[in-house]
Amino acid sequence: MCKKLPRRLELSKINLQIDDHLDIEIGDSVVVIKKDGSIGKVILPEMNAEQQASKGYKQMLKVLDMLKPGTKKSFIEYNRGKLH
Repeated sequence: MCKKLPRRLELSKINLQIDDHLDIEIGDSVVVIKKDGSIGKVILPEMNAEQQASKGYKQMLKVLDMLKPGTKKSFIEYNRGKLH
C-alpha cells in the first residue's frame, strides 16, 4: 500500500523588496521570525473590536497559525478577555 503524503500548502506569491528601513503605518502588524524559524515577537496595534474585524488581523492570524498551530485560537481567547 502507498502512504498518502499531505498536500503542500499553496501560498500566494510574495513581492520581495529589500529596503534600508521599515515602512510601518498605524494599524500594521509585524511578525518577527528568528533564524531557526520560531516566532520571535508579534507586534500588534491597540486591540479593539474594529481592529479584530479587519482583514489584516485575520490574515495575520492565518500566518501565525501556519507557523505555530494553535496560535490563532490563543490570540482570539487572549484578546477576547482584554475587550470585555
